Amino acid sequence: MERDSEWKLVYTKVNCEAWSEANLRNQGFSVLMPRVHARNGFAPLFPRYLFVGFEAGRDTRSLNNTLGVRCVVSFGGRDARVPQSVIDEIRARMDAHGVVHLDRDTPRQPLFDRRARERVRTLVRLAQAGFRVAIA
Repeated sequence: MERDSEWKLVYTKVNCEAWSEANLRNQGFSVLMPRVHARNGFAPLFPRYLFVGFEAGRDTRSLNNTLGVRCVVSFGGRDARVPQSVIDEIRARMDAHGVVHLDRDTPRQPLFDRRARERVRTLVRLAQAGFRVAIA
């Protein structure tokens, strides 16, 4: 895809990313569907979303009628354009198979750690017993 191309974002039907990708490619569009490792193989990085590239000036009305595609994402009645820099950034993180490798440096944070959960449970028990609870 050349630098004078445009990119749009399409919203697919549930679990139809691969089917939509194939149908869009059959129409001559470039499609970017980054994937990540999942429990059972691979899954889309952005579930239900595909990036669709095409030559500037091409008629894109067929996007909405593509099997598996729900709609083209739009804002204020106009189709949203995805900047080339976003596409380049995603591609830079993909390997040869289209798999994005996410940074594993940031540890997973549970909603509450164990102590915080115990404090919340204690406060709930006190409130249910009729005590007035104030949190500073």
